[in-house]
Amino acid sequence: MLLEPEHVILDSKARSKRAVITELAETLGSLDPDQVLEVVMARERLGSTGMGHGVAIPHGKIANLTHPMLALARHAQGIDFDAVDDQPVHIVAMLLVPEGEDEAGLALLARLARMLKREEVREAIMQARTAEEIAAMFAPLEDREALVA
Repeated sequence: MLLEPEHVILDSKARSKRAVITELAETLGSLDPDQVLEVVMARERLGSTGMGHGVAIPHGKIANLTHPMLALARHAQGIDFDAVDDQPVHIVAMLLVPEGEDEAGLALLARLARMLKREEVREAIMQARTAEEIAAMFAPLEDREALVA
């Protein structure tokens, strides 16, 4: 599963971009949180991944990762993520992909961004009561055939 329920933070208390990325990295028990933070923050320095509409998709490539991983934090108050619309971010979806899978990683990132641009998806994430509900919403992204389409 791309997004496991244990990688979902329903009520993030982070007060900054770095803090929420740290929270997300710590949910990924199989990865070194310091490495994840370093890779993702290096990408953020190139330009914010706050895409507007209260959504950010920080991402990065991790060596020795065998499959893409997603972690998601929901933040009721919203945090400053230097988003393109200067609005607070309420949904942070951190995507990690294996090094060397650039085309598949970009396709997955694009599909994730298209999904999160939809108002009904964002509302469903914010209304969900459980991490399992949120994780289930992202199951269609796992269809590699659909990633190419």
